[in-house]
Amino acid sequence: MTGSSDTRLLRRATVVIALQVSAAVAATVMLVSVLAFSLTIRAEHRDEERTVRAVTLAAGADLAGTDAVLLLRRDAGGTVRTGPGVPPETRLLDLDRLHPGRGNADVGSRHYEAYVVDRPDGTRTVGLLDVTAREEAGERLVGSLALAGLGGIAAAAVAGAVLGRRAVRPLAQALALQRRFVADASHELRTPLAVLHTRAQLVQRRAARAVPAASPLLAEIDRLTADSRALGEVVEDLLLSAELEHRPAHGAPVDTGELVHDLVESLRPYAAERNVTLTVRMDEVAPVVHGVRSALRRALAALLDNAVAHVGDGGRVEVHAHAADGRILLGVHDNGDGVDPATIGRLMRRFARGTDDTGRPDRRFGLGLALVQEVVEAHGGKLRVAGEPGKGARFTLDLPR
Repeated sequence: MTGSSDTRLLRRATVVIALQVSAAVAATVMLVSVLAFSLTIRAEHRDEERTVRAVTLAAGADLAGTDAVLLLRRDAGGTVRTGPGVPPETRLLDLDRLHPGRGNADVGSRHYEAYVVDRPDGTRTVGLLDVTAREEAGERLVGSLALAGLGGIAAAAVAGAVLGRRAVRPLAQALALQRRFVADASHELRTPLAVLHTRAQLVQRRAARAVPAASPLLAEIDRLTADSRALGEVVEDLLLSAELEHRPAHGAPVDTGELVHDLVESLRPYAAERNVTLTVRMDEVAPVVHGVRSALRRALAALLDNAVAHVGDGGRVEVHAHAADGRILLGVHDNGDGVDPATIGRLMRRFARGTDDTGRPDRRFGLGLALVQEVVEAHGGKLRVAGEPGKGARFTLDLPR
């Protein structure tokens, strides 16, 4: 994992913490607001119901109510009388449309809590309590609670972001120390491994002259030389992965044509040993990409080496380099055993292995494919993989021009 990937994960963790804190605060504020609003409105509503019911039931012949409750009465003949202080527009209210007991009535722009009492003599008494002011106050309260909730959520988001940064800071420091350790260890191991590989090559050459060709000792020395080379490549991959975060920012123009031809020529003897044909296809004028040549070369080398190893005797491997739609595409295509599309995501992990049709381990990438993806992402591009089992594989480095 490169530093840029680490940074993305740490930022994602910070955002997740901030969102979780904001969600918790929002839920708490909403719950408290709803409870407070409900309890307040319910208490006021109960007081209004008690008041209008008590006044209506106690209304006498003079219909003398209170300052808050207005009284109207319809007699058995249909004549409506009103108590003192009843507004003229309220006299137009159709009392027969109201249901006995508690209810509501609207007169113009005013809203009333109503209570209706029907008596045995055929009269109907209606008490009205104006609740317009209370409803308007409730609406203002809802608006105030909403604004307070939004402010609380915004403050919680800021607090969550601060807490998130503090929470992931130790992890960021640990990851930085890990990258530094890998880089330092790789630097320290590079020279001894190079010396070891050189000595293994010298032993291999001397043994080839002094030991009979059929001797199993030669095969063991060959394996020792190959293993020392592979170990050196792993250390180089680790070093490149640890340093990759900052290197592309200090990159330079890279001629992809020169890069591809140089890489193919260096691997041609290896391909010839396996009877594999290497070909190059690119634009007449090779595209130029801004980046780190050594990193791009290592990425292409990993793909090319893997392709040669899996096409089999008489196979073909093509290396492509061309520009299209403002992008630069560097690809390695082979006609080998292919890859299963279902395993492509897993193959991006370090030391991943694919499987063949029988389920046995097939393509092995080690650090290779994961490192290739890191190189491409560090250069602002994407690694695209396509293929089918038995029908070859296509690996493409999609880079910005």
